[in-house]
Amino acid sequence: MDLRTNDTIMNINYNQKNTASLGFFTLDGKLIIRKEYPPEKNIIKIIKEFLNNNDEFTLKSFLHFGEDFNKDNLIFYRKIFGEYKKIELNEDKNKNKDELRLDYLTLSSLGEVYYSFSTLAMSNFDDLKIYVSYENIYKNIVENFENYIAKNMYLIAKPILNKLGYYLYNKLYNKNFKEYKMISLTEEDKKILKLENFSLMHTYCNAKNNLYIYESNFDSNNPYSRFFNINLVNNKTDLISSTFPKRQLHSMIYIPSCYIFIIGGKNTKEVLIYEINEKDKNTSYDKYPHQLEKALLEPSLISINNKFIYILENSTISLNIYRFNVKSVSPFEKINLGNKNSLNIEQKFFGVVKNKNSILFLGGQMLTMDNNKGNKNCYEFNYETNKLVKSQIPFTPSNFIEKTFIPIGDEIYIQFAEYKKNNGKKGLKKVQFDGKEQEMENTEII
Repeated sequence: MDLRTNDTIMNINYNQKNTASLGFFTLDGKLIIRKEYPPEKNIIKIIKEFLNNNDEFTLKSFLHFGEDFNKDNLIFYRKIFGEYKKIELNEDKNKNKDELRLDYLTLSSLGEVYYSFSTLAMSNFDDLKIYVSYENIYKNIVENFENYIAKNMYLIAKPILNKLGYYLYNKLYNKNFKEYKMISLTEEDKKILKLENFSLMHTYCNAKNNLYIYESNFDSNNPYSRFFNINLVNNKTDLISSTFPKRQLHSMIYIPSCYIFIIGGKNTKEVLIYEINEKDKNTSYDKYPHQLEKALLEPSLISINNKFIYILENSTISLNIYRFNVKSVSPFEKINLGNKNSLNIEQKFFGVVKNKNSILFLGGQMLTMDNNKGNKNCYEFNYETNKLVKSQIPFTPSNFIEKTFIPIGDEIYIQFAEYKKNNGKKGLKKVQFDGKEQEMENTEII
């Protein structure tokens, strides 16, 4: 209904100042602030003034939220027939002709609004209210990411390249990770997935004793990618969706207890989130409310301090580092490195692991590798000083598709990579980093 052409606006009794008193309240009825406004004041502008004029400390004290509070995530409601109706601040969302058009809705038409296609009535004009709530989008994030993964994820898998199968490791029975199983997908699984073989273009990550795989699609005639999982407990394969957004050269990271963040990819700035639901299979995804500054190819991903996700990418000439606070759902922050000439580094497409207050780059490719491997060490980014340095860890080439190292307890992290032996045959190795001893170990498994 277009309020500008409505013929049934009721007569309103304004106060002597010809203003209306509007209060912002919490959902439990606690007054945050009350202010007088002209009746013709636009509601969207009133809400934006509220956000600009009240600092986060004040707001989070009213809403009883912790340090990760972000006022950009506040949700505003009006009350209609006793039911809370969300006020969309984004004008593009108000396109339904049956809804109030908030882009030109004024204070005089707020109240407890009752509307139909032809009528508009007002409740008590002197008691106008907007209700405020904090939207914690990712409600199932645990307090300690690494402890949760180390205690709850005992099965770890890696797809076998050029086959339809995977290597499976059981942390409970193989503490040294020197034993493994090779499991092939069944003919039924192959029909479900419609895949020839796993390749370097299949992005995957381990989560909750499942292997989640997001297909890289290079078919110009197909606008979608497939997203599926393999339950490592019962070896059952399940196609989650064949219509996920088309992705190429992206990465994934598991944030416990139940989120997979899909970040990067050719020609996209959007970040997707898949929420694992063990009772009822979730076949859809959500979009992170903010977008990346630019497309990032095969980024390395790591969680830091149980709230930040760091994104590191240097597919071209320079190293890009971004971070965002997953708990407060913050925009992406680009990190400016503190030391000169640190953008152009030789190590590319590396895995990442936490090393005290730094992010250590392991494996990948060293583009100017000379004959003496001992002359090359891995790079390391100190996230407290925002400086990039050479570490004491020697560089060893490893092709990591899942670039996030998996915590297995006591500051020990592992990841697996296939490699080509001197005889030309394919081998598999475990790369382990001990954060206490600051030592890396490469163990050939096959």
